[in-house]
Amino acid sequence: MCADTTFQACPLQEALPLDGMWMMLEPATTPAGAADLMCASPRARKVLLDEVTPHRTFSDLVAPSSASISRQLLLDAIRGEGRTYRQPVEYAHPHGTVICMTSARRLDMRGAGPPALLVEIEEEEQGEWLHWEALRSMTVLADHSLWVYDEEADRFSWLDGERLYNGMGPGDRMPLAELFDRVHAEDVARVRDAFWALRRGETQQVDVDFRMPDEQGRLHWLRTLARLVRFGFDGGRRVVGTTTNTTAAVERHQTLVKAHADAQRRVDLVQQLAAAFVGAATEDELTAAILNRVAPAFGGTGTLLAFVEEGRLRVTFGDGIDPALARSLHGLPLDAPKPLTEAIRTGRPLFIATRDDYRRSWPQAHSLLDATSASSFIMIPLRGQGAAPLGGWVVTFDRPHDLSPQERTLVGVMADVAGQAWERIRLQSARTELAATVQRNLLPATLPTVTGYEVEARYSPAHQGLDVGGDWYDVIALPDGSTACIIGDVQGHNVQAAALMGQIRTAMHAYAWQEPAPDRVLARTNDLMLQMRLPVFATCLYVLLTPEGEALTARAGHVPLVHAAQDGARVRECPGGLPLGVLARSEFPVHAMELAPGDVLALVTDGLVEGPRLPVDDGLADVCAATDRHREGPLGKLADVLMAQDDSLTGHVDDRAVLVVRRQDGQRG
Repeated sequence: MCADTTFQACPLQEALPLDGMWMMLEPATTPAGAADLMCASPRARKVLLDEVTPHRTFSDLVAPSSASISRQLLLDAIRGEGRTYRQPVEYAHPHGTVICMTSARRLDMRGAGPPALLVEIEEEEQGEWLHWEALRSMTVLADHSLWVYDEEADRFSWLDGERLYNGMGPGDRMPLAELFDRVHAEDVARVRDAFWALRRGETQQVDVDFRMPDEQGRLHWLRTLARLVRFGFDGGRRVVGTTTNTTAAVERHQTLVKAHADAQRRVDLVQQLAAAFVGAATEDELTAAILNRVAPAFGGTGTLLAFVEEGRLRVTFGDGIDPALARSLHGLPLDAPKPLTEAIRTGRPLFIATRDDYRRSWPQAHSLLDATSASSFIMIPLRGQGAAPLGGWVVTFDRPHDLSPQERTLVGVMADVAGQAWERIRLQSARTELAATVQRNLLPATLPTVTGYEVEARYSPAHQGLDVGGDWYDVIALPDGSTACIIGDVQGHNVQAAALMGQIRTAMHAYAWQEPAPDRVLARTNDLMLQMRLPVFATCLYVLLTPEGEALTARAGHVPLVHAAQDGARVRECPGGLPLGVLARSEFPVHAMELAPGDVLALVTDGLVEGPRLPVDDGLADVCAATDRHREGPLGKLADVLMAQDDSLTGHVDDRAVLVVRRQDGQRG
C-alpha cells in the first residue's frame, strides 16, 4: 500500500502517465467491487484527495448516486484480463457533484504483487464533452431527448433524441428566451419558475410538465427532468435535462379520468334515483322522481311516463315533452305496434339513436315522429316481479344520441328499480323491500383487483320489518397504486339510513380518489355531513394500503380493526376521532403499521361484535381468535366464519359487514 507515497514510488511508474488524473487501486476481497487506494497522480490528489491522504477506498470519492455503477466498473475491470471498461461516474466534491467519464483496467504487477486496477478520469477539453455517446444512447433508448444549457453562453443545445415540435431537434441551439417563446403561453411562467429555482440552487432537480404547439398549432404535452452540474473539475455549470413526449400518456390519463367521472356520474344517478324510488310512498312521488330526474341524468330533454291500466296507457309528462306526443300515446292499447308498447310488453328497453333509425325500424308508426321534433328516444319499461305489464317511460333527446354500453346497462337497472317501486307501492311494502335493494345495490358489485393483496367482503341486512340499516364497505383502487379499504355504519335502521349510507359512501369514494390520506377523507366527509345538516351520524374505519405493505389507518367512532400476524392476532386499539357528522373541525389521527406477507386485517361493523349480551371487547376477542385460526386458509372462508355469528350471541338483530384483507407473499394468486 502506498496511499501516502509520492507519485515516483508507485509500482509500474514507467507505465503510467506523468499528467492527467489517475489512481491505482488494490481490489478487496469483500465486499464485491471494493478497492483500496494505492497511489494517485498529482492532479487526482489535488482535486480529489487531501494534502495528507489517509488510507481510503475508491468508493469514498464517488457520489452516492454512482456507488452501484462504480462498483460494477471495478468488478468488470478486475475480471477483464486487461480490457478497458468505461462508465460516466459522479464524484463527490466540495463545490458539488462532478460528472466525468471514467475508465478502469486490470494491471498485472509482474511479480511485484497481486493484480491492481488502473482508474483514469477523463476531463472536459476545450469546451467540448468527451465520450457523450454512451450517455446519449442510454437516454435515447429510454425515449428521452437529451439537452444541455450553458449558463455563461446562454445557449440551449439539443444533443440527441427525438425531434420535438417547432423544429427543435439534435444539433439545434438557441437562447433560453427563444425556447420559452415556444412553450404554451399558459405554461411559460411555471416552466420559467422551475428553471430559475434550479439555477438559484433552491432545488436539486426539476420535474415539470408543459405544452408546446407544433407547426399546425396542435398542442403536445412534454415532460422535462433537469439538474444543475459541472462537467470536469474546472468546467462551468450546465443545466442538463431530458424531455419526453408524454401526450399519449396524458391523453390516456384524461380518458381514465373521464371514464372515472362517467362512472361516478352513473353511481350518483343510481344512488339518487334509487333513493328517490325508495322514498316514494305514492304514485305521485314515483312519477315526480321519474319525470324530474331521469332525463337530465342521461342528457335528455324530456321524460314521458305511462302506466298500464285495463290494457291501455295512461300518460303523464314533464317539461321538454311535446303535448302532441303525449296525446298520441295516451289511451294507446298495449298491443299497438309502437316502440313504447313493445318495450312494456317485452320488458326490454329500446334505444333509437336517430329519426332515420326510427323510420327504418317502425315504418308503420310514423305518427310518433309527426308529434315531436325530438331526434332520439329511449323506451324504458317498468319491470316488476309479476307477469302483468306495469308501464314504461320515454326519454327524448334534441339531437341524435347513442347510449354507451354502460348507460344501456344503467337503463335496465332503472327499469328494474322503478318497476319494483311501483309494484310495491301498490302492495304497501315498497319502503321495506326497496330499502334493502338500494342497500345492496349501493355496495360494490365486485371488488377491484388489488396489487399485492387479497380482499374479501361480506354484508348481511337485518331484515326485520323496517329494520334496515346503513352498514357499508368499499374498496377503491386509486391512481397512485394504493388502495383505500373503508367500512362504516350510518346511525339508524330505516329507509333514510339506507339512502344516506349511499350518499356518504359516494362522497368518501370521490374524496379518496382526489386526496386519499385517511385523515383528510374523514375530515372532508365530516364537513360535508354537517354542511348538509344530515339528521344522522356515521362511524367509519378507513385503511389506506400501499403496494409496499404499509397501512395507514384512521377511525371515526368505529370499532377498531384486528391485525393477525405470524405471532398471533390482536386488536389495534389506536386513538380515533368522533363519529362523522357530530362536531365541526374534528380531527382523526392517522396511525401507520407495516404488513408482512401473510398478515391479515379484519374490519367489521358493530352489529357483529357488540350487543346487549356481548361487550365489544369480548366480540373483538372472538374476531381475533377466528382470524388467527384462519389466517393462512382461504380468505373467503375467514369472511364467512366471521359473518356466521348467531344473533343470539349479541342479543339483537342488526345488519353487519366484514372486510378482510391479506397481504400476498408472492406465492398466492
